[in-house]
Amino acid sequence: MRYKTELMSKIRLFCKETLEEKKHIHLLGDDFHYLINVMRCEVGYEILLFNENNGEYSAKIIDKKKKSLILEVINRIRYEKILNRFNLIFCPPKSQKLDTLVQKCTEIGVNNFIPVISDHTENRKLNINRLKKIIKEAVEQSNQIYIPEFYSPISFSELIKKYERSSSNIFFADIQSDISFSNLKIDTTKSNSVFIGPEGDFSTGEIDILRNRDNFFSFSLGKRILRSETAAIASLVLFNNFFN
Repeated sequence: MRYKTELMSKIRLFCKETLEEKKHIHLLGDDFHYLINVMRCEVGYEILLFNENNGEYSAKIIDKKKKSLILEVINRIRYEKILNRFNLIFCPPKSQKLDTLVQKCTEIGVNNFIPVISDHTENRKLNINRLKKIIKEAVEQSNQIYIPEFYSPISFSELIKKYERSSSNIFFADIQSDISFSNLKIDTTKSNSVFIGPEGDFSTGEIDILRNRDNFFSFSLGKRILRSETAAIASLVLFNNFFN
């Protein structure tokens, strides 16, 4: 869902095309529908176009056709270099909870979404195209430039194998851990990921594996039992605050 907001002076849209001054951009499909039928934009209206490669540009609607709009790029507003980003590795909850998790974690700020199928994972069939649409709209709404990648699900064993000899650090939420976030040693020169388990927690075997890997570190979110989407949001708030 997209939102009108008084905090933003102009509508923001992600644009895959290269952005540069005086270039003409053709908008079709969902973006055309949003601008014309939802926001009631007309010729002469200015919006913001952005992507992670070129930054954010002001653009003006210069022509309106039956199924497309033509915009002229005016000038660059800002360019944001992405530093100290972190990934979210997670076991997908059921549909509505998953939508909330993806939307809110995108708004907070995350580099990649890496879904994992563990022993207790509830949702094993994901509509990735739909989730990517939620991500795109959350980035547009939250005044960000970078669009997080959403990867195809991998198994728990594939995850362990992938990171077994990696220099990356993975911090996993563990209700039995007595290590608070403030006591974690986070190396900002490395790739860092947060790993959130399923609703029923990791299985006993999976917990043993995680606790016995050199680059996997447990941390506590407190003694309350949190839903997986709540744990993901709480964790990313902590990590985002640390990095930014």
